[in-house]
Amino acid sequence: MDEPKLLAVVEVEQEQRIRCQAPGCNHGVYRAIHVIQTGEGLSLYGSQCCAKLFGWTSKQRSAAYTTTDRRLSADERAQLESNTVSLLEKLKAEHEQQQVESRQKLRSLKALMEQRAQSSVTGGGMNRPVRRTLGTVLDPEIERQAKKIVSEKYQVDANLAGWRGHVLDEAKKIQDQLDNKDFTKQLRQT
Repeated sequence: MDEPKLLAVVEVEQEQRIRCQAPGCNHGVYRAIHVIQTGEGLSLYGSQCCAKLFGWTSKQRSAAYTTTDRRLSADERAQLESNTVSLLEKLKAEHEQQQVESRQKLRSLKALMEQRAQSSVTGGGMNRPVRRTLGTVLDPEIERQAKKIVSEKYQVDANLAGWRGHVLDEAKKIQDQLDNKDFTKQLRQT
């Protein structure tokens, strides 16, 4: 049997909650609706049933098509129950667009930093060293992965301010790996 895959985590208004589809459950779920692909198809679960059935929730696994709990509009909520596949296609497209935009921002920032560093070296008017920080332009998924690595590596809470530098270092490594994969993929296609 294939491993269940967490495709999305969404939320709806409390009054519009859905019923958990775990066998024998039927509880109302509105905050963290886990959309999971199993061998039997797509199912909607609450966090507790997801943990009982699979041993994990969205706190331990990241969803394929959402980066954080995404609140659905009334139309999207109706689509969740009536045509989940169509809603997932929409969420996937949004997620891919966010990733493209994050990568573009990151590349622009890297180029700007390299330009400033070069100006500093050649005496282009910038006599102070350039601080290499990535600030808030990190892709949320890359940042989550980097924080996880730092937390496991140093046994600390990577959300604390003193660990931000380590998180940024790990995020850079992850991004470099992604960039290398993209470059290799482009070379193969030509």
